[in-house]
Amino acid sequence: MNSKIQNNFPLFLSITIFFFFLYGFNINENSAGAGGYDGDFKLIWDNLILLKKDLFSNINSVDYNDSRPPLSYILHIFLNPFSNTQEGFRLSNFIISLFIPVLLFFSIRINYENLSNNLALLLASTVTLSPYFRTTSYWALGENYGLIFLLLSYLSYIKIKKNFKTFSSLKLNLMILLLCFCSSIIVYFDQKLVFVPFLTLFLILKLNINNNYKLKALFTFFIFSLPYFYLIYLWQGLIPTSANIGRDVGSKVHLFHPGYCLSIMMISIFPFIFLKKWDFKNDFINKKNIFFSVIFLLYALLILFMGNFENLRIEGKGALHKISLLLISNTNLRLVITLIIFFVCLILIFITFNHRRDLYIIFYFLVLSLFVFPFYQEYLDPLMFILIFSFFKLRFNIQNSKNIYFLTFYYFLFSLSSNYYYSFII
Repeated sequence: MNSKIQNNFPLFLSITIFFFFLYGFNINENSAGAGGYDGDFKLIWDNLILLKKDLFSNINSVDYNDSRPPLSYILHIFLNPFSNTQEGFRLSNFIISLFIPVLLFFSIRINYENLSNNLALLLASTVTLSPYFRTTSYWALGENYGLIFLLLSYLSYIKIKKNFKTFSSLKLNLMILLLCFCSSIIVYFDQKLVFVPFLTLFLILKLNINNNYKLKALFTFFIFSLPYFYLIYLWQGLIPTSANIGRDVGSKVHLFHPGYCLSIMMISIFPFIFLKKWDFKNDFINKKNIFFSVIFLLYALLILFMGNFENLRIEGKGALHKISLLLISNTNLRLVITLIIFFVCLILIFITFNHRRDLYIIFYFLVLSLFVFPFYQEYLDPLMFILIFSFFKLRFNIQNSKNIYFLTFYYFLFSLSSNYYYSFII
């Protein structure tokens, strides 16, 4: 392969992936199980019609069938002239979702400055292979809005971090206000991303800027949080009334979920573990892994004595859970293999992401999973992929084009597998 073809091949793959993304929309692809006109889109469309009739009174209606706050619906009602028809609503959501790979491209270029534009573009376009990103984009589900503002928050923070010494007082105040706004509004799209404003505030407080700016940021975050406190009062819970009734958020502890959360993470980040420089002795044989092994042993004993694996509800839990149900009929054997998978995922994830900030984010999702039912694969995919190229501190060996092709191939294969599962097995 000559140098010109070698340099342009990533661009060719990016264009191919983009047309594959368009093709999925054209054929009404449902590669995550939640799509289709009779799937979640019907609920979302009914929610939009309901809020168009009477926005303020219906926010608290039991007929509002969504676990997320209504901000995305509000924006469509007031700002989207194409939301009057189902196809216009779907198409506008699809176009809005295209902002994610664009913003991700800039984030990748910031974190991997030596990477060529073509390879960065290929990496950014790879996010569109995620079956959950695709289904959300095609069927107007709500996850992508939060991801857009997550990336905007990261890009705003990096701009401040790199240039605050050259900013005038007015510009620095405006940039901090923008950062506080972008990171706060995330919660009004998707509550599980509440860690972003807290992380952003922590990063602002670590900046070497005058304390007055930090106090202003703290006050701004407080002001932006007030509408959500009102929603909590209105719903008598963290999520809308109908979802509170159906999901028992915070009222039950789901012991198996942290393990399934780890397995979901592992599927999302699996190819990255091959793109890290490993030192077997230091990475695998150390006190930290002994500590995690002891913690897991206690967790496994808790599951064995207090869990009810045989009567575990099937909803959520990720792809590995679905594969185990298909391949293993014996409940006891499936439990043993499930615990082994949990342990392997725990060790691999915690030795791969060894920066404190990354571990805090991962730990947040493990705790969250205890109190959320169902816990779906799409809660972390493509979120983990995006975090790796934004807020996570760990940097991987992706300067080599072959490593990027490996990443792309993995996510393409996973996309096809998910498509097959929901097309022919469900």
